[in-house]
Amino acid sequence: MKALLVVMPWASLHRPSLGAGILTQIGRDIDGCRMSQCYANLEWARFLLAETGGAITPDDYNDVAERYLAGAGEWVFAGALHQTPGWREQEFLAHLGDGSGLDGELLVTMARLAPAFVEHLCERLTAEAYDVIGFSTTFMQNVPSLALARALKKARPETTIIFGGANCDGSQGAAIHNNFPFVDIVARGESDHIFRQLVEAVRAADENMLRRIPGLCWRTGDGRSVTNPSTAAPLLMKSVRHPWYDEYFETLGTTGIGAWVEPELVLESSRGCWWGEKHHCTFCGLNGSAMKFRSKTQRDFVDELDAAVRRHRVLDISLADNILDMKYFNEFLPRLAELDWDLRIHCEVKANLTVEQVRTLRDAGVVNIQPGIESLSSDTLRLMDKGVTGVQNVRLLRDCQQEGLTVEWNWLCGFPKEDESQYDALIGQFPALVHLQPPLGVSRVALERFSPYFERPELGFVNAGPARVFEIVYDLPRAELEQLVYLFDSPLHGVSEETVERVGAAVDTWRAGHDTGNSTLVVTRSGDHLVIRDRRAGWPVQDHVLAPGGRAEAYQALDRGRTPQSLEAYLRETHGLACGPRLATWLDEFVAAGLVFTEAGRYVALATAERPGVAPARPQPANAGAGTR
Repeated sequence: MKALLVVMPWASLHRPSLGAGILTQIGRDIDGCRMSQCYANLEWARFLLAETGGAITPDDYNDVAERYLAGAGEWVFAGALHQTPGWREQEFLAHLGDGSGLDGELLVTMARLAPAFVEHLCERLTAEAYDVIGFSTTFMQNVPSLALARALKKARPETTIIFGGANCDGSQGAAIHNNFPFVDIVARGESDHIFRQLVEAVRAADENMLRRIPGLCWRTGDGRSVTNPSTAAPLLMKSVRHPWYDEYFETLGTTGIGAWVEPELVLESSRGCWWGEKHHCTFCGLNGSAMKFRSKTQRDFVDELDAAVRRHRVLDISLADNILDMKYFNEFLPRLAELDWDLRIHCEVKANLTVEQVRTLRDAGVVNIQPGIESLSSDTLRLMDKGVTGVQNVRLLRDCQQEGLTVEWNWLCGFPKEDESQYDALIGQFPALVHLQPPLGVSRVALERFSPYFERPELGFVNAGPARVFEIVYDLPRAELEQLVYLFDSPLHGVSEETVERVGAAVDTWRAGHDTGNSTLVVTRSGDHLVIRDRRAGWPVQDHVLAPGGRAEAYQALDRGRTPQSLEAYLRETHGLACGPRLATWLDEFVAAGLVFTEAGRYVALATAERPGVAPARPQPANAGAGTR
């Protein structure tokens, strides 16, 4: 059997596909199965560059890929899918408007080139006479994958077309199978444990074998669609294969787009979310039907990472985990630090890390984290069921700035029952945070399939139906779209558009000050005194000297964040200081000078400790349209 796995746009150019990599490794071990990959996303970027004489670059590709909430990448391939040039072009452009951050004319040019790209790719793959062609589809890969799948099935009907990936979970997979008859099989949920069985069933053309595969959508001999129940338990991580990435790097080396691409290795140490098992964040639709948290043994994952780095000679690592296993602070991260490699690791974590844990991440080679901060309001974080406070989030921003880690986060608002009045106090303190890393952007929370807001209408998020862009992209009845898509429209909740714009403008000012690269607020010790050197943008150059006997001890105790009552008790019990009404005066002075952040009755020190030899975190470019956790 000759089989191919296709990675369509708009998968990241910088990263190989983890799903395709794992399944390829499984397929390579099946007797008589010749498994290969096609990185059509890289080829699309090269095609755009060549066909436009360099006018559309891989950077333009990335702009579209990173703004999946806009759905523009799906529309680009809609004409190719429906075999109708200019598919609902004016309707789409009117919907896109001016606030997406995307260039409408550039998207139209891409859309006009997409049918030729699909035709060219189809001709090449058809000539290879594959028995099976599989598509791994996530976010905006649906329509591009469907467009190519349709062309392939028409050109060579005997080829079995299989879909899988996050876009095929639950009802979405059944909807793809029901509405697009050129898709022969859809694998819903994790495919690792069924892939060998699926290959054998297709090779044998045995309906009884297909009927026994959990979660599978398949067709009988007369074309009838059958959906098997999803009964499989979540896969244990010890059974997950290491991904095969050779063909990604081979393709990248031949496309001529290497100047735009900094490749990263994508590895996974876990699946599911340990926090989501206990408290599913109300807006989060990630994990779908596989929330149960599972992780690889720390020793096994060190060995896997070591082997991948040595094989591909790449030091940039992106962990696909939704959240890092806290046990990894005990052995995995210290072992990486001992390797003394110049690793540059990105991972997702929970925001309530200690400064010691942040330091452990840094020593292991972690340079970038995505902690799901989302807001600095405790009330709003409570609506999200985040399990952290605004002060904890600010403390993490401070500690990451101090230890040299960059932080990816977006400000989310527009939650049902969100208190609009809180924003005056929050925005008023943004200038004091100018030395810390600002959010990449500000946006309203989206209604995602599988999220508690989607599954539990009583939480107050009104579902107004599939996101408008999908009504433009697909030519399907509304009832089918409701089963197919991941994003849904909703009336405005929580805060007014005026408030969203105010927060956005304040964040822009914050970013402008931070991006100067020399905005600092550093605390040092001079004898018994604390000296806070203020060199923040927008603040007067000043050295705040805090004397012992009250102010110095109080500020130092605010390193972790405290209520006034907790602070007073700490100073009395630890330093024998009876502060009385002086404490309130000191706190007011700290706030007025922008030396602390206060929210929900708590205060946290904003000055970073001086760390000789540690470069502070560097500014990173804003991307207001990027997705969030």
